[in-house]
Amino acid sequence: MNKKTIEYLIIATVIIILLYSCYAFASYRYLDSENNVTDSITMYHPKSSNYTVVGDSVEFKNTLYDFYDMKVSKLSSNDTRLTNLLSHFSKVNQGTVEYINESCYLLTMEFQDDSGFKYHSMVIPVDSFDKENHNFTKDATVYLFDGNNREFVVDTVFNSKVVL
Repeated sequence: MNKKTIEYLIIATVIIILLYSCYAFASYRYLDSENNVTDSITMYHPKSSNYTVVGDSVEFKNTLYDFYDMKVSKLSSNDTRLTNLLSHFSKVNQGTVEYINESCYLLTMEFQDDSGFKYHSMVIPVDSFDKENHNFTKDATVYLFDGNNREFVVDTVFNSKVVL
């Protein structure tokens, strides 16, 4: 074969592979489902994740990827887990405090705990939390989201519907 023909075949093959890759990337659909996991929380989660409800906690386990493992707990502001996390947050000062809406803060931090989760996000009512001192001003219900990937945890919090 002629060198020009071979060059054209290589260029055509590269263009076809590029077009197929772009199509696959653009048409990919993340398989998730929305469930009322408890009476006070509705969440999106990967279809491959199985969840179990134990008391006021929901634990998601994914058999394919531990990236999607997560635990969501409904806690009182007096709970020792929350006070330990807030103490660490105040000492290290690595994390963010943002608004979810006008009524809730989202406090996110990185801290390796005993349960194996590295990232933690708390949904806290605005009227019961002092944002500057990182402590509670009165008793409140708090949702704690624990996971192994920051983006997944924060995205789940923002897409969840929790009733405080």
